[in-house]
Amino acid sequence: MLWTQFTSRGVAILVSALLALVASNLMLGQAVNGTLLGNVVDSTGAVVNGAKVTITEMKTGVGRGTTTNASGNYELPDLPPGVYEVVIEHPGFKKEMRRNVEVAVNSTVRVNLRLDLGEVSETVAVTGDLPLLQTDRADVGRKMEALQVTELPLGTNRNFQNLLNLVPGTTRAHREHSEFFNSQDSLSTEVNGQSREFNDLKLDGVDDNERTGLLQVYIPPAEAIQTVDVTTGNYSAEFGRAGGAVTNVQLKSGTNQFHGSAYEYNRISALAAVPFFQNTTVVPKGKTVYNYYGGTIGGPIFKNKLFFFGDILRIDDVRGKFDQFTLPTAAFRSGDFSSVLPNIVIYDPYQTTDATHQTLVLDANGNPIPVAAASRTPFPGNMIPASRITSLSQKILGLVPGTNVLNPGTGPNYQAVTNFLKTTTSFDTKFDFNHTDNDRYAFRFSRAVESVSDQPVFGLAGGPKGGGFQGTGVQHTQSGALNQTHVFSPTLISETRIGIDHYRNITHQSDFGSNASDALGIKGVNINPFTSGLTGIDIQGGFSSPMVGYAASQPWDRGETNINGVTNWTKIWGNHTFKWGLDLRRLRDDLVQSQDFSPRGVFRFGTGTTDNGSSKTGSANNLAAFLLVTYAGDTWQVTPRLTVNAGLRWEMYFPPTPHHSGGFSNYDPTTNSLVLAGIGSNPLNLGRTTSYSYFAPRFGVAYRLTEKLVVRGGFGISYEPFTNNQYAWDFPVRQGNAAAALNNHSIPTFDYGRGQEAASMAKGFPSPVTAVIPTNGIIVLPDRRMLPVGPAQLATHSGDNFNIIDKNFRQPYIEAWNFAVQYALPKNFVIDAAYVGNHGVRVPMTIDLNAAVVPGICQYADATSGCAGKLPTDLMKDDCHVRPTCDQFGRTGASNFLFKRTTSNYNALQVKLDHKWSSGFLMTTSYTFSKALAFRSDMGSDGGNPSFYLDTINGVTAQGFHRNYSVTSQDRRHVLTQSFIYDLPFGRGKTFLKSGWASWIAGGWQISAVPTFMTGRPLHFVASGSSLNANGTAQTPIQIAPFHMLGGIGKGHPWFDITAFCPVTLSPAAGSGCPAVPNGTLGNMARYAFAGPKFFNMDASISRRFSFTERIGMELRIDALNSTNTPQFDLPSVDLTNSNYGLVTGTASGNRAVTLAGKITF
Repeated sequence: MLWTQFTSRGVAILVSALLALVASNLMLGQAVNGTLLGNVVDSTGAVVNGAKVTITEMKTGVGRGTTTNASGNYELPDLPPGVYEVVIEHPGFKKEMRRNVEVAVNSTVRVNLRLDLGEVSETVAVTGDLPLLQTDRADVGRKMEALQVTELPLGTNRNFQNLLNLVPGTTRAHREHSEFFNSQDSLSTEVNGQSREFNDLKLDGVDDNERTGLLQVYIPPAEAIQTVDVTTGNYSAEFGRAGGAVTNVQLKSGTNQFHGSAYEYNRISALAAVPFFQNTTVVPKGKTVYNYYGGTIGGPIFKNKLFFFGDILRIDDVRGKFDQFTLPTAAFRSGDFSSVLPNIVIYDPYQTTDATHQTLVLDANGNPIPVAAASRTPFPGNMIPASRITSLSQKILGLVPGTNVLNPGTGPNYQAVTNFLKTTTSFDTKFDFNHTDNDRYAFRFSRAVESVSDQPVFGLAGGPKGGGFQGTGVQHTQSGALNQTHVFSPTLISETRIGIDHYRNITHQSDFGSNASDALGIKGVNINPFTSGLTGIDIQGGFSSPMVGYAASQPWDRGETNINGVTNWTKIWGNHTFKWGLDLRRLRDDLVQSQDFSPRGVFRFGTGTTDNGSSKTGSANNLAAFLLVTYAGDTWQVTPRLTVNAGLRWEMYFPPTPHHSGGFSNYDPTTNSLVLAGIGSNPLNLGRTTSYSYFAPRFGVAYRLTEKLVVRGGFGISYEPFTNNQYAWDFPVRQGNAAAALNNHSIPTFDYGRGQEAASMAKGFPSPVTAVIPTNGIIVLPDRRMLPVGPAQLATHSGDNFNIIDKNFRQPYIEAWNFAVQYALPKNFVIDAAYVGNHGVRVPMTIDLNAAVVPGICQYADATSGCAGKLPTDLMKDDCHVRPTCDQFGRTGASNFLFKRTTSNYNALQVKLDHKWSSGFLMTTSYTFSKALAFRSDMGSDGGNPSFYLDTINGVTAQGFHRNYSVTSQDRRHVLTQSFIYDLPFGRGKTFLKSGWASWIAGGWQISAVPTFMTGRPLHFVASGSSLNANGTAQTPIQIAPFHMLGGIGKGHPWFDITAFCPVTLSPAAGSGCPAVPNGTLGNMARYAFAGPKFFNMDASISRRFSFTERIGMELRIDALNSTNTPQFDLPSVDLTNSNYGLVTGTASGNRAVTLAGKITF
């Protein structure tokens, strides 16, 4: 016994000491256990001191004990989730017992008991449900138990993350990234107005975050989950790394009885609804073959001592994916553009008399002619002669099928269904070992393999489906965790956790390994396996892209390894419960991928000739990040009715470093140079400093006014830990070979890097530029203007976009608060109304330091801007002279600064109306009335981008950057989500039809549903920026009439009155009612001024249970996602230059899908 005690204590102290020793790599711990506490009084209301409290988990037999203090209070922290029996005894009193006390993950359950005079041998069994009130904590959120996880319709792949929709303050869970990047089908949500990057995801208490994509690394099957705990604000001091939600998923454990299941869910293709916009006379409904099947088993290895649980899952997902695109018509392919007259005139690029439209002039061989004044004329009848259409263009168009949907004008005119195949195989194993009553271990290992194949819409030519994401991919994921809890005494407990997550994801486009570009006649592309395949061809002006080719980011090879170590300690001292701890995290991120353009190159054709041609070689990102957090907190039971929580976190975020020297680079805009990490005297972290001042106080109070009424409030600060991986996006890590754009204001000479093409399809791409790394690790980029025209100018990278890392970067943080009132209603209903708010400080944002700060008009011109003899409102020949570093170094590319410090604000009324599972009924209701404001346009993971930079317009000071402040793109003013599970009151043991054949037929039925209603997402109107000529600032329209929703759907039926908004131009269309405004004028519309279509969805399920024996049963079930088949329309186009302006042409979510399921349980 002595050796056992020494070993248990020794392991706990040794592991905790090791964690503290390596605390240079540390962050934060999250609760995986729960707390049971209460107050014991006698029949007169006097407190009982020294009463013995014993609890036993009813399924495993594991027990703990303590005694009440001088205030009659007791507390048992760090309990494993389970259902407990609570026994309290004291000499001179009858023994008091309450059974079926459920303690969930990250919960505090209060059980107050009264002892009556009598003999200890007498036992009083207390019955009745415990109140659902949150009496001792001030945090905000919701817990979902196994019943909700398994019985509610959860959507595709039965992903538990859909349950976040039931939490107030959340946006509807949605998918981010492609099927390849996010092969695990992780869902994302924005919480309390904050970006998804502010969320923290846990599996059995250890980190499960994918840093690169802000996803969950491993998604366990619903049948393996015991609890989903979501905390959305005012966490206790042990919680952090989040300003949004902390989600912790606890897997099931074995018990003293064997339990298991075998199940299959099969989606029925014949019962699936046709997509709203699909024309089945042109494209038949795609076939769906979806099978989700597996099993679980758990039980004892040694009763009351060692338990196991395991599960296995296989998903076969084969479906026909419907898409619609806008392709060139047969007339356009033959050169006949007469249908677009008089709005669009096609000019002959070989000769012109109008220098205001296009200044690039070519000879008969396609070579540029430097001329001082162009002389170009329109094609007669707007028809290009067949002799002028190149054979290469005809080859490319030959890869694109003809249109199959009649649509006047431009717009979706081609529909197709392509095959998608995905297989997922995963398993979990978990062991729980109760070494002694004071020493408990838990071990879990999980693995998943996902394989994806997405058929290109145009065969090996690729095409615009999914933005060009077509090909094959595979991801391997491993996740493991080890947990130890040691009870030194009833008042001193330690918990230690170690976890490892690792995944590797590899994706190739469908024509990977081929020399398709060479075969087509485009040279200089297929120079190695990474650049194999077909170059991308984009035809702008309303056509789907890429017209041929694949997504620019394919292929890639990426992976992450996350090591997480946690130690938490709890000490009870009188009415105070002190907690402190440490958390270590080390993250390694490996990536080989092109970051800006496709490694196969991209040709983009716009209003001129080649609008942009770019070619990138590969990039490697080997990122290691370290984070350190320690915390201390106190929960004080001031009185039996009043609880105060106070704590302080101290966090350290160490700058990331590359795995190899030169793996990072940082652009210095003051010297036009790139600094390479770890070369010469440059430090690996590029000189970024570490701040030691990240202190995050937490405070909360909960007061029980009555046994049915609780008032709570709290305040806390949380730091956001996400570190951007754009360190590895700069040359020479991402070596570049770029040719900048030709636009309407380009100078009339052939000029690399300043407005004209460096490549043509006929000539192919220039040879890649080889990076020469100086011994001092600093690459000084030459001034493009000082070099002769030609490849030497290309080597300056003047048109490349570079990233600037602030060496004194400080982590953003959120100040959050809430005030809540909770009341227990009759019949097990509880209502909770809360005011929830937060304020973001130093919210990250990416700004372009080389964006134009004034319009590109001649009022701001110098002698070289081509404005001689022009009016002050005439446009410059380009916008170089209003860009801060263009005249200084000849740079036209963006200088993206990470980050400018901005702010955000969120205020909400959040209401919950819940019914605890009893009498066969469970219900949750969540309503949120909120407003989220920020400078960021999308609250995305990359820091977001502003819409406006201008400080001065026509000599008058403008709002400039502050005009970006608006509601966020995810802001929905009203969100109402409900869920319910209801056992119909028929059959044996129910209210009606209790016996006979009627009981057998009508009994065992259950219905469940999740209805959701949301107001629309905001609309951000944009217009052509040609009259502004200010790179970086998005032009907005001029609003001339109130916004009026028409509700039209599809081509020819605008969703809103499009005549209320005008382009900003000197020459408005006749009869449009639009004003003529001078060049350099910014439209009068704010960002996100109006809301789009509303959203309604109801997922529903009906099931029937059969009992063969007391322990063996079967369930048959039908799930219907979007059961009412209500179209959930996407936002209308709000781009005045788009051919679909004002139209809703797609849906945001899928149509009705029906799944049949069967399950056997024992």
